[in-house]
Amino acid sequence: MTSRHIDPTTLASFAGAAAGHEGVLSDASGDLVIKPCTPAEVAFYEVVNASHPELAFYLPRFMGTLQFGDRRPAAVSLPANSASGTPQANTDVIEAHVINLPATHAPSTSIPPSEISPSASEVQSTPASSSSTSGTAATLSLADPGPLKGKKLDTDLHIVLENVSAGFTQPNILDLKLGARLWDEAAKPEKRARLDKVASETTSGSLGFRIAGMRVWQGEAKPVPPAPGVERLEDVVSGDREVKSQHWSIDKETNHKSYNKFYGRTFTADNVLQGFKEYFLVPSAGITEDHARIVLWNFLSELRDIEQILQSKESRMYSSSLLFVYEGNPEAFQRALDAITNAPVPKRKTNESNEEGEGDDDEGEEYDDDEEEDLPKVHAVKLIDFAHAKIEDGLGPDENMLAGVRSTIRILETLLKEISA
Repeated sequence: MTSRHIDPTTLASFAGAAAGHEGVLSDASGDLVIKPCTPAEVAFYEVVNASHPELAFYLPRFMGTLQFGDRRPAAVSLPANSASGTPQANTDVIEAHVINLPATHAPSTSIPPSEISPSASEVQSTPASSSSTSGTAATLSLADPGPLKGKKLDTDLHIVLENVSAGFTQPNILDLKLGARLWDEAAKPEKRARLDKVASETTSGSLGFRIAGMRVWQGEAKPVPPAPGVERLEDVVSGDREVKSQHWSIDKETNHKSYNKFYGRTFTADNVLQGFKEYFLVPSAGITEDHARIVLWNFLSELRDIEQILQSKESRMYSSSLLFVYEGNPEAFQRALDAITNAPVPKRKTNESNEEGEGDDDEGEEYDDDEEEDLPKVHAVKLIDFAHAKIEDGLGPDENMLAGVRSTIRILETLLKEISA
């Protein structure tokens, strides 16, 4: 078991989030995400890791917690093994200390069918005040775009998770907020009314999901304004570091296009497919339809697995999200795909109970997945954001979440069929 020391003075603002609250940090390696959280979110991760390994597979790896407050040493909670209740083997141990941060501190694999394979070679906030009652961004001005992400939680408690986008050369990220109901029983009436209004005016209500944010690499070429008809050119502003509109911005240095939370509020059930095309089809970066088909096939395979798992759980997860990541650099994508395709079948590890060679069954045997963990990434899909989540006997399946997952499956199936025609 390795030991990892986190020096809080080296933490930096996490730039890779497509949506979510402000105040998210990353360690110097970029492998970890440290985000403000509630005790309920920590408890949810602990329960899932201890007792629901099949669901834990689709959550970011839980590494522990950090406390920013005083200068006393911080005890770090580690996830429990589902069988023994002890910390999982091969999980990094976080060594941390609680520190005071000044108020002004600003911390700097499944493979698709061969016929579609190319040849070898990772809580809603109130919108800005407006005279409009709409839940969309239609009345926002560029001078006052409102909060593009949720406010930073007022807490010293931080959860330490794996950075799902680490290991990609150019991760393309999509955050889908799940559920038509976005509040839990503890929400005040005014919050319930506000979130119900947002849901009723967006695809949250009609489809059970909403595009909460995206971050998509546009390729090596310098950013250009959108073509007429895509977005009014007078609404696009070009500054020293970015090109931006009401719904998106392009970093001129990295050429990443970030779509804010108001982007997803512009869609209806009839046209939301266009938002997914923006994510999966990026001609300027060389993302071909072959590339998109492979990614879509992989995502659909795992979404169907997630659907089955959620059907088997008695849970409630309000305002949680599906986080999609895929490799947006075509060359890196092909290298990763080749490596996975040509990788040897993982070897079996035989437990002591089966070392005598008794019988021919597979009981007591498991696959060694160390080699799989070393393979480059093509895609990842995870469930995230559990500030309002719980698993409890008697609740039954979370149909609110499942409705969003099923709608997402239908949309991706539609897109896959369209680009495969």
